[in-house]
Amino acid sequence: MKRIGLFFIALALVMGACNPNRVKVRGKVLGLTGTVKLLAEMPGQHGLVVLAQQDVTDGDIELVTDSLQIPARVWIDIAGKNTLETIVDSKDQIWIKGKAKFPDQIEVKGSGLDTEYAKLKKAFKEKYEEVIKPIDRKIQKIMDKERRNTEDEVALGILQMQRLRSVRGRANYAKTLIEANPTQELSLFLLKDELRDSIDLQKRLFQKLEIPNKESNIYKNIAKQLQ
Repeated sequence: MKRIGLFFIALALVMGACNPNRVKVRGKVLGLTGTVKLLAEMPGQHGLVVLAQQDVTDGDIELVTDSLQIPARVWIDIAGKNTLETIVDSKDQIWIKGKAKFPDQIEVKGSGLDTEYAKLKKAFKEKYEEVIKPIDRKIQKIMDKERRNTEDEVALGILQMQRLRSVRGRANYAKTLIEANPTQELSLFLLKDELRDSIDLQKRLFQKLEIPNKESNIYKNIAKQLQ
C-alpha cells in the first residue's frame, strides 16, 4: 500500500510538472512585501480577471496559472505600487526585477513578442503621436479663448483637419502592417489596439488573418469581441 501511495504521489508531481497549460511569471523585487497579482482579459468575461496571486514577504515572485493560453497580454499588480503590462509568449521565461523603493523602475522582461511590439509602438509614437502633440496644444490654446474671431475659427478648422489626417494615417499604417503579416501573432495585438475605434475594419482584417494558433488568449478575446 505504501508503494502504491508513493506511486500516485510521484504521478501527481509528474503530471503537474508536465501540465501543457501551466504558465509561470517569476522574479525578484528587492524589499517587496505585499500581494502580487497576475491579471488578464479572458474570453467571455468582463474586465480583468485575477489568474494568480501571491503574498510576497521576501521579494521572490512566482505566479502560476493553468488558465492562460499564450500568447496573451497580462497585467502584474506589484502590491499596489506599480502595474506592469506585458505580452506573455513563453511558459517560464517572463522575469520581473527591480526594487520596491523604486516602484516606477520595476520592469518585466523575457517576452520576444513584447520586445517587438515595443519597437512598433515607438515607431507609432515618433511618426504620429509626436506630430499630434503640437497640434493638440494649438487647438487647446484656441479653445481656451473666451472669445474666438473668424481667424481663430479658420485656424481651428485647419488644425482639426491636420489632426484627423494624422489619426487616419496611423490607422492606415496599422492596417498595412496587419495585411502584410497575416500569419504573425503580433498582428492580433495591432488589430486590437490600433483599430479599436473601427469594429467593421477589425472584422474585415480579422477574417483575412491566417494565424496558426487559434487557441491563444489574444485570438479568442478578439474573436469573442467581434462576434
